[in-house]
Amino acid sequence: MKTCTICLVLLFSSCNATVSKVWRHNLNYDNPLNWQSQRVPQPGRDVYLPAKLNSIVKLPTTVNVASITLPLKGALLIPDSDFSMVFQSGHRSQDSASFNAPPRRPYYSTSNWRTFTDPGSKELQHNSAIPHTERIPCQYETANFPDAPGPVDLQYHEAIELKDVVFGSAQGLDEFRAFLPTELGQMVFLNADETITREGKCSNPDKCKCQPDWITNGGVICDNEVCPIPRCVDPIVPSGHCCAVCGSMLTMDLTNFDGHFVKKVFVEKLDQKIKLSDVDISTIDYHVGIQNDALQLVILDKEEYDGRSVQLMKSLDPFFVKNFRDGHIVLSAGHPYMPYESGQLFFAVFFSLLVVSIFFTTLYVYYYDDSVVPRVTAMIRSRRFFTSPFVFARFDPNRENGESTLDINFAAPSGIENLNSSFNNPMFDEGATAGGSPGEEKGPVDEQPYVDVELKSQD
Repeated sequence: MKTCTICLVLLFSSCNATVSKVWRHNLNYDNPLNWQSQRVPQPGRDVYLPAKLNSIVKLPTTVNVASITLPLKGALLIPDSDFSMVFQSGHRSQDSASFNAPPRRPYYSTSNWRTFTDPGSKELQHNSAIPHTERIPCQYETANFPDAPGPVDLQYHEAIELKDVVFGSAQGLDEFRAFLPTELGQMVFLNADETITREGKCSNPDKCKCQPDWITNGGVICDNEVCPIPRCVDPIVPSGHCCAVCGSMLTMDLTNFDGHFVKKVFVEKLDQKIKLSDVDISTIDYHVGIQNDALQLVILDKEEYDGRSVQLMKSLDPFFVKNFRDGHIVLSAGHPYMPYESGQLFFAVFFSLLVVSIFFTTLYVYYYDDSVVPRVTAMIRSRRFFTSPFVFARFDPNRENGESTLDINFAAPSGIENLNSSFNNPMFDEGATAGGSPGEEKGPVDEQPYVDVELKSQD
């Protein structure tokens, strides 16, 4: 029985899952994403590689082309055995295939890495609660590169701290260090002249943080990230995250843990409590990690934030009180809201200015210029706005008396002073008389004949 127990313990320890990070991109000839047509060239086509490839392209065991144009700067990785290149000049196709020029991709960018629990296993699903610093190969993990990873930009950073490196057939930190200064190494790993590859100082993920201080505090990873706008009030920024997020987080100093802290045991108990909660676990992401010598639990909503993560954190509070001797700190985001986008913000500002303009215009018209409203009302009642000028008026040929006439005399609008009498000159006043009494009727005036008077000069 004792021997069986030892065997079980050895078997369990040998089967512990190891996490490894794998570089997402490759420059394989048979990868459709590397071609402008998004498909691998058919046999008998002209193949063009970029003149400035500046990297390595891995060829398959068989290449069938009509012709191939090699790059001025670059390399082709040929398989060790059973390689053949066939040229079909007599069956040339009219279509040609062009290889995409590979872009530079930063080593310290989370979008360039995939996470696997074991080599050859299925890729882990994206978990937004995992800090950005843990999406890059940690100092206790292994970084795996394909044979032709494409240009990897190290951005002149100080060092790479890893447990191990696998680059194609080269395995181990020593072989990787020897490959970096070579011509092919400088072609694959750019801006690595002064970068040092060294082994991580801590190999226990239950007690150590993922990245050293010079990476987490120097913005090495966050400089390559683009943060979305959080859709909540008072978002939180957990340690190791580059962006503000909507959710809830718990931090606890490891010295305050009741008894010896074992991360794996704590995570198993936490998983059970979360499964028994009222919140659907398929709608949230959560992660437990070690950040700055403290335990950190981050719970986020998978889809649009609606407070489910905060609700789950509150339901777990009795479990935390039971396990943590001196208490813990919980930070949660506020209620959700929808921030304005660029177009929505412009519309809101324009609509606000329009409302304010109408409000103050109404005040001015009502209190400072009381003649505007009567004038406009009178013009609308008299249809001055709808009356056409004389030159554009239409003649009505269908009249009863057979005449085609047009009345161009507009009646004076009510409420407005008649413009014809606005300037009363006494000389032209119809009611004025020559004698002076306004009530008398003006008689006819005899016209005097014109007399031509000759002016004589005096001597």
